[in-house]
This record gives sequence, C-alpha cells and structure tokens, in this order.
Amino acid sequence: MNIALAKIDLTDALAVWRRNLRVYLRLWKTELIAPIIEPIFTFFAFGFGVGALIGSEVENLSYLSFVGAGVLAFTVLMRTVFEMTYGAYFRMVYQSTYDAILATPVNAESLAFGEILWAVTKGAVDCIFILPLVVIFGSATSLFTPLSIVPLIFGCVYLGSLGLAITAHVHEIDYFNIFFALFFSTLFLCGAWFPVGNLPEWLQIVAYLIPTTSVIDLCRACLTGNFAARHVYEMFYLCVISILLLEWALRSIRKRMVV
Repeated sequence: MNIALAKIDLTDALAVWRRNLRVYLRLWKTELIAPIIEPIFTFFAFGFGVGALIGSEVENLSYLSFVGAGVLAFTVLMRTVFEMTYGAYFRMVYQSTYDAILATPVNAESLAFGEILWAVTKGAVDCIFILPLVVIFGSATSLFTPLSIVPLIFGCVYLGSLGLAITAHVHEIDYFNIFFALFFSTLFLCGAWFPVGNLPEWLQIVAYLIPTTSVIDLCRACLTGNFAARHVYEMFYLCVISILLLEWALRSIRKRMVV
C-alpha cells in the first residue's frame, strides 16, 4: 500500500517550517495580539458574565474553572485552523509559495508535513502565552496545568491536517464559509461552555465522536487535576484520528499540486 507518511523527508519538511518561522518572526508583534486579547475578553464574557448568571458549580467546579479549558482550546485550535485554511490557501494560490517550493527537490508530502508542523508550532507558541492568563483568571488549579499543552498539540495536528486537506480541495476561497459554518456548529457540542452530559444521550455520542471534545476534556483534566479512565481512551482516539487526517492531508496536497 502506498503510504504518504512514508514519503516525508524530515530535512525538507523542516526547511518549509523554517521558511514559515522567518515570516512569523517579522510579524510576531501583530501575530500575538489575537491570542492574548481574545482570551481576556472571552474570560470576562463567559467566566464572569455567564458565570454570574449560573451561580453554581459545574461538574464540581466553579464555572470559571470549568470554562478555562474551553477558552484555552478554542483560542489555540482556532488559530491552527485559520493558519491551515486561509493562510495555506493564500500561500498555495495567491502567493504561489507552494509552486516555488515544489520547484525545488522538496516533494509534496514533505511540503504538507512542514506546513502542518508549523501550524502545530504556532499553536504551541500561542498556548504558552495563553496559559498564564488561564492561571491569572483562576481557571487552572492543578500542578498538571503545563501538561494541557499535550492534548492541544494533538488537537493542532488533527485540525491542522483537516484544514490543509480541505484547503487542497477548495478552488474558490468563498467555499471556506461552508467549512467554518460546520466547524463552528460542532464547537458548541464539544463541552467548551457546558458539560457534554447535559445533552440528550444520542447527541452525547455525536459530541464524543468529534475529536475536539476529547481535546477540551483532556485540557480540563490537566487544568483541574480531575483525571478519569476515559481520558486514556480519549488520548488514544486523538492519536488515531491525527494519523489518519495527516495521511489524508498529505495525499490531498499531492493530488492538488502535482500534475
């Protein structure tokens, strides 16, 4: 069987990653505005605004503690999705960056992997800046808080791969509206703002099939120290989904870029 992951040249992929890093270092001041400002307003809106209306514990946590994982995951994952949709589309279509890279010995799989690796790196950098805000607002109460970056990295791999695969199949930028409408709709089921257990049973099954639910649940466990047996299965599920979507992304970029 022809496996796209086996065609990755790590040296070439890192060269693509370094190219994106150099661009980021020129624009880092503007790049960091969103991941710092957005969580602050989200904490005020949900943690204090909605939290004041609820006025009770959610899953034995204050609502501010409960919602912290949602704020953290939502901000980090959204940045990854935008990087691998609109950002990747601009590099692929308008700037012809992908064409220029593929004119070198870099193959399509290494290009795609380098792009996803960069999206994951960007998500990890954003996480480093957002985590202190989570602590300051009182949503992180556990010594395991730094470990929340692990499920977020897997979330960035899975959503970065999904975003790049979708981008490879989009020929008009307006079609991203359909993807984001579906993406934002699923976010409301993932336990970011309320417990998944509050949903009807059949909808809970749907929610747990969405990998973002596992990312948020694992983040919440790290921030609060409330671990459960299901988190082992969620981590395994994230690993499998990430590998499958990564393979799809690599194949999709080769099909789009290599004639």
